[in-house]
Amino acid sequence: MPTPFDADLPRHVMGIWPHPDDEAYLSAGLMARMTDAGRSVTVLTLTRGEKGTSDPANYDQPHFAAHRERELRASLAELGVQDIRVVGYRDGECDLVDPEAAIGRIADVIASVGPDLLVTFGPDGITGHRDHRIVSAWVTEAWRRVGGTELRYATMSDDFVARHADLHDRIGLFAERAVDGPASYPPDQIALTCELSEVELDRKRRALARHASQTGPLAALMGEDTYRRWWRTEWFRRPTEQEASSCALGQLPTTGTGDTVEVPA
Repeated sequence: MPTPFDADLPRHVMGIWPHPDDEAYLSAGLMARMTDAGRSVTVLTLTRGEKGTSDPANYDQPHFAAHRERELRASLAELGVQDIRVVGYRDGECDLVDPEAAIGRIADVIASVGPDLLVTFGPDGITGHRDHRIVSAWVTEAWRRVGGTELRYATMSDDFVARHADLHDRIGLFAERAVDGPASYPPDQIALTCELSEVELDRKRRALARHASQTGPLAALMGEDTYRRWWRTEWFRRPTEQEASSCALGQLPTTGTGDTVEVPA
């Protein structure tokens, strides 16, 4: 059965994500509980999210990358996270990065930080974004090589996907997953669950609000009450035996020019 994040918190959680705001949607509750309990949190963000806009004045521009990094740091400050590391790979172009170099870099950080729990995207990338899927493969392979820590993939429950199916269709959340659709899991395949109280949800909403360039338009589109409660629960699953034992480089998506998704990016 899922283990709630109410007791037996890890000593040190490290989240590794492709873009600013991934960490807030998928693990803000976990991070806040960790810092409130005096435990350690490290966030490693691999791009600065400079393509996360439809505004041509900002799209893929250095000033917008700097703006999104400031949003990231402000959001994590709401959660009490102080150890924030940004690599600066180009948003939407993780497929153009030498995977061995990226895996080595991630492995070095994991080894130096020494977390007892790693969280990141699973191979599906939730939305299917290529950066999400590539970073999942990089982190999984780095975890295999370093050893000594637990790995959990952020995921969605079957109930969550069914309950919000109309909303997800309206905003096109899983458009990049095409015929595969969303990857979700029943309760017996979810290892860790973080169900937020109203106070915790308020804090997560404040953290998301700090990513205003990404979250403001989406909240307006969805309606505040729906948006606020959308990711009230955070779910994490264990890698399958195949995911944990086979070389993750084989999971890398086909090289291309890079994709852009704005919701969420």
